[in-house]
Amino acid sequence: GSNRLEGEALRCAGDLVMGRVTKSAADVVLADRDFAFSKDDEPHAKRRMEILKVHPKIKDLMGHDWRTKYIVAATVALQVFMAWLTLEWSWTSYLIAVYVVGATANHSLFLAIHELAHNLGAKTLNANRIISMVANW
Repeated sequence: GSNRLEGEALRCAGDLVMGRVTKSAADVVLADRDFAFSKDDEPHAKRRMEILKVHPKIKDLMGHDWRTKYIVAATVALQVFMAWLTLEWSWTSYLIAVYVVGATANHSLFLAIHELAHNLGAKTLNANRIISMVANW
């Protein structure tokens, strides 16, 4: 039962954690049943420092993007407008609109939420959270 699951999870976790190969299964701690936690340093910060060391000008491109809130608001407005516009459409036209417009807008909002989770859409944490809630509406 439980020991077999833990052994299998540790074996798999030792092979790959967060998309990268670990040194050994001994470096990995099992949290609950099926989530592997690595004690290694957070990879994004390390990679960021490596990139900045080689290309210091990239730092000018880092930080929040003031346009995010406007893009999110426009995309949500587009989705609401399309919901109203397609009320009387035939199923075929409706499904094409959902596939082309709706899926594109949804993907755009998903990417915005990802960036907002990294606090890259506004200067403050609360502003990023509020914009995320609007995007998820």
